[in-house]
Amino acid sequence: MKKEQTGKILKITIIMVFFLSLIFVIWQFFFSTSGTYALIYQDNVLLHKINLAETSEPSEFTIEYTSDGVIGYNTIRVENGSIGIIDADCPDKVCQHMGMTSSTNFPITCLPHKLVIQIVEDSENTANEPDIISH
Repeated sequence: MKKEQTGKILKITIIMVFFLSLIFVIWQFFFSTSGTYALIYQDNVLLHKINLAETSEPSEFTIEYTSDGVIGYNTIRVENGSIGIIDADCPDKVCQHMGMTSSTNFPITCLPHKLVIQIVEDSENTANEPDIISH
């Protein structure tokens, strides 16, 4: 085979790989079933699962905590694909200072009220598969 033909075949192969990759990225962007969810736990019980990608309007709700006659609360805000605790009656207010987040790196926690907000990536293909943390 001549060098010119080999060069043309290589160029065509590179162009085809590029376009196939582009089609895959576009498909994932428009047709992927994955999303980012906020899982809200209190005392190890799942209270809410919120799809952060589908939050078009800002919303707020309050979760109350009762233990040994002591009543506490956390007000949670969801907006623009992120979530955070905007008000709490816990003494240190660390949960409030964590701010709004959409990151899966660190959960938002309120230890006095036993509240944890965990951000997770979910998809139809991997939703029921165990992850490395569960082993």
